[in-house]
Amino acid sequence: MAKLPDGFSVQAIPINAALAEGRTEDAKTAIVELLRTGNADRVVQRLAAEMIRPPKRARGRRQALTRHWIEIGEQFHLLRDEGAKYEDVLRLLSEKFGYSETHVRKAVSEYDEVRAVAGAE
Repeated sequence: MAKLPDGFSVQAIPINAALAEGRTEDAKTAIVELLRTGNADRVVQRLAAEMIRPPKRARGRRQALTRHWIEIGEQFHLLRDEGAKYEDVLRLLSEKFGYSETHVRKAVSEYDEVRAVAGAE
């Protein structure tokens, strides 16, 4: 019979299934139960350590937001709500602020992301 791989664990199967389904609280409960019994294998201990320690922050400086992203985003949505075409608004704002249309698109997407996060909280 062939040897099982090092990362295989019968104990970790229901925990990995719960994590894959997005049921993190169920996975945490299962891990705690195994750790309390003292019979948790290496794979379960590794899963517990990964849940405790947050992921590392990327190296280097955080990327700055696009310049004038608030003003561009607000004006973009105001003009779009008034019925202006997408391409016309991009061209108008790129001329007004002196940036490329790509810069304007990126500023609008950042503005939309911040609004979505602020609306979710």
